[in-house]
Amino acid sequence: MITCNVCGHLNPIGALICENCGSDLSDSPDLGGFDEDDEYY
Repeated sequence: MITCNVCGHLNPIGALICENCGSDLSDSPDLGGFDEDDEYY
């Protein structure tokens, strides 16, 4: 998940803009998370 630096919304990995506020996510840290194809999902 990617956390928006503006509103704190958790967005899916690969998102370019925040689903909640529309801010650019290119500067936001990627906090990881699980994908369905991960070995330990």
